[in-house]
Amino acid sequence: MDILPCEIWEEVVKNLTALDLINFCKSSDEFLFLLRGKNVVINFDLGGCFAAHKEQLYKQISQEVAYEYIKRLNINKLYWLTLEEIRDIVRLLPHLEELRALDTILGMRNEDVNLYRKLKKLAISVEADQFTSPRELYRDNLSNLRSLCIKFVTKYRADFRRIYYMFFNELRKLDDLWIYDADDVEVQSLRYDYIVCNLRNLQTLVIKSKTNLTLLDYQPFGLLKIYERRRSNITTICYVLSVKLEVLQLNNRKRSLSEVFESRTEKSWNVVHSFLTEIPCTLKTSLHIYKSKSIKNLDFNELSFYHTRVCNSTFINAVIDILLSKRSRSLKKLCLTFCVLQGNIEIRLINSLIYRKFNILEGNVDQTEKQNVFRHVINNCRHLTDLEIVSCLNNDKMEVDEIPFRVPCYSSAIIGAYDFISNLKHLKRLTLEVPSYVNGTFIKEILLKCHDLQALSLISLDANEDLSSILYSHLNYAKNLKEFRFESIHIDLDRLFSAFNRVLSSKLQRVVIKCDYEHSSQLWPLEKLLRRNNELILLVILVAKYNRHQIARLQDLLNERVDCPAKIYVAKTAMAPGDDLAIPEAHKDIVYFDSNISVLHFSDF
Repeated sequence: MDILPCEIWEEVVKNLTALDLINFCKSSDEFLFLLRGKNVVINFDLGGCFAAHKEQLYKQISQEVAYEYIKRLNINKLYWLTLEEIRDIVRLLPHLEELRALDTILGMRNEDVNLYRKLKKLAISVEADQFTSPRELYRDNLSNLRSLCIKFVTKYRADFRRIYYMFFNELRKLDDLWIYDADDVEVQSLRYDYIVCNLRNLQTLVIKSKTNLTLLDYQPFGLLKIYERRRSNITTICYVLSVKLEVLQLNNRKRSLSEVFESRTEKSWNVVHSFLTEIPCTLKTSLHIYKSKSIKNLDFNELSFYHTRVCNSTFINAVIDILLSKRSRSLKKLCLTFCVLQGNIEIRLINSLIYRKFNILEGNVDQTEKQNVFRHVINNCRHLTDLEIVSCLNNDKMEVDEIPFRVPCYSSAIIGAYDFISNLKHLKRLTLEVPSYVNGTFIKEILLKCHDLQALSLISLDANEDLSSILYSHLNYAKNLKEFRFESIHIDLDRLFSAFNRVLSSKLQRVVIKCDYEHSSQLWPLEKLLRRNNELILLVILVAKYNRHQIARLQDLLNERVDCPAKIYVAKTAMAPGDDLAIPEAHKDIVYFDSNISVLHFSDF
């Protein structure tokens, strides 16, 4: 401790999450002074820290932390906190300027609004019927607000005319607005045009909705669309004030006549963009590209080529060009579909390769066609921490006996590609859809070599007993695994839970299991798992062919181990959006499979 001055220690710990900071300082009395440092606690970030359910936050903050210095508080996804505890924490902080409380019970009730008087930035989840306050209350308490992220969890029986006129009309100084219509039931969309029309100071508008959005054009108000993302039933659009975009464009240097006008990577980027309605990068990168009108001198951080409509050599080769370029050497997150794994392989389909049931015979494909370029992608993108590989639909139709069908993606390339994943030494999050012809031997290498793996999601829509067996045998090597999702036709629950029980120091926090059927009826491996893993905050078991007696027996066991409001243990035959009231919004990212790469997360507001 005497070796380093206090200022150095402050620099070391100031970027830790609040919970990590508290645990670090508790490790020795010599570090407790850091919790009193202004530069250390000014940004108190607890967002998504599910392990915080064991702590009494108000007591910790009021007694152990120099709370008078806290200006930015993030409690996103801490859904178990009571309303009074959250209010007490906010009241405790005299200089709070930014509050992020998405997916908590805090909202827009009268007492809640009174807490926001000094805030410049606010993120909350609300039910639309909470807007019952008089106009004066919003005017007095939201006058300092410059940035607002508001998530409508439900719009049931709400008078939106009141919300438009009484609430949004009082946010005259607002320049940054994020709106998430997260209602799964209500089909009527919000009147974004009215909001934009009345908030004349808006510089950034982000809209995310689960309802069907029509074309939203706000150019008459000076807002240009620079980002759009469509994932399953959710649409995200971002608009930025055109004046902000023009500033950098005016300063762009004109190209020299001797300069190469367009590189191969830039040409490939234009090809990809011509096929997709959305550019496959993050909002920040999209903004940079829109301003500079080029990807030159740009290093990609996230790329997602997740699509369902283009599987042709032109698109695939352009994607590979981008991934093998120097622009992708710093890539951290990547999402690919099966077709991209083909590289520049040209598939020659002839009549002899097609059966009446449209099966492709692997044995008749030339060995030269089985070359895999994914190894080169891995070598170029060595710093990947997040990887997703999922299936896609080939849009090229063929006819056999006058019956149209779609050609599936080339399977040999997929088998070869999966074997190289274990070379990613920095991998933390992995999502894979595993075809039935892939035997799963690659899983062993991944679990043995990727020591930092924290989240693993496997989807096998066809029967694949080899994959399951290898997973059961080697899951105990995943010592740092915090999140696990497994979806298959058949899962042996006893073998799966027994595999987790072999991990000596398990760190599991969230587990989701989904299958059609399973053979075993013993419960002791699950009981042992729950007893040994007190950190397990979410456990969802979905077995489609269980009868109500089996579900009730399983749920009774789960209920015995729920010892705090934060723990959610659920057993069902099936679960779909709209009938999942038992699942907090904070956990729906793992309950339902969807891509998380190059997606705008409202929790990052």
